[in-house]
Amino acid sequence: MEWWLLSVLCLTGLILLFLEVFIPSGGVLAIAAVLCIGYSIWELWIQDLQLLAVICAAFTISYTVILFKLWIKKFSLKAHLGSSDSLGDDVRQSKELVGQRGLVTADLRPAGIALIGGRRLDVVANAGYIEKGDSVVIIQSDGNRIVVRKSTEESQDE
Repeated sequence: MEWWLLSVLCLTGLILLFLEVFIPSGGVLAIAAVLCIGYSIWELWIQDLQLLAVICAAFTISYTVILFKLWIKKFSLKAHLGSSDSLGDDVRQSKELVGQRGLVTADLRPAGIALIGGRRLDVVANAGYIEKGDSVVIIQSDGNRIVVRKSTEESQDE
């Protein structure tokens, strides 16, 4: 086999190795890559082209190390969240609603919908049943759970 054809076979093996990173083949591409690279280096060595065989082997090793580092960097589970406090905008806004009054638009048994500050919110009554049309006040907000109680005063939305 010609030396240039064996070099192309080695490059084909490197391409297959690259594709193995991105295409889930169950190792088939990796095995084909190792066979291509190994055969090309072996044939170059046997044909007394040791310098070319060593160059192909060195290039393959450095390429594999670089590809492995790229794979680790790109697909690792190390995510930098910075100064995230893990609260979304909706959770922050709901915490600011504590103390506001609103109007129940769907019966709270104990969960339902209330119109508070011009927004429809899913709310939970702290105790019992609150009928549609009753005035409520927000007493607690934990994450996406907004707890209300029946208010004796008229709501702001009426």
